[in-house]
Amino acid sequence: MSEQDKVEIRPLKLEDIDAVLSVDGEIRAAGNVITYRNLTAEYILFAGRGKPPQRSPASYIRSLTGDVAPLLNLSFVAEVNGQVRGFVLGQVARLRESITEVGIIQMIGVHPDYQRRGIGSKLVRALADKYRSEGIKVMRIGVNHRDKSLMGLVEHAGFGVDRLVVYSMMV
Repeated sequence: MSEQDKVEIRPLKLEDIDAVLSVDGEIRAAGNVITYRNLTAEYILFAGRGKPPQRSPASYIRSLTGDVAPLLNLSFVAEVNGQVRGFVLGQVARLRESITEVGIIQMIGVHPDYQRRGIGSKLVRALADKYRSEGIKVMRIGVNHRDKSLMGLVEHAGFGVDRLVVYSMMV
């Protein structure tokens, strides 16, 4: 990415779904997946909205059903020279410990050729601004403790370790 490359952060549109899945695939192909190893953009996009096709179609858009507005309302893409090169998928959750709504980053991804250029930080800021405009005061993201790259991004973006520690057990 050169100085001339124009980065635009904008809300996710239905037409961007294929590009988001492509970026997610490029990240996985590069072997840069730790936190999201068992979670794909495809799963998030289709959860409760239909069944993803068995084979890679020309377009996933036709396979989506149900209400996609909540997903589109809280997600953004980063375009570099008109091409989607990054995305952030958000969700609002109500948490027991605070009995309030918090904004969640379900997944964030930047094409491997465009990482470490500020795109991830811009995506986080766009989502934070959206949450703020909706009256949400806290944004959270879960990060695998071995994922130094993602930890660096979220710390640079202003996240800190919360009081709540989540323990998991395979059952």
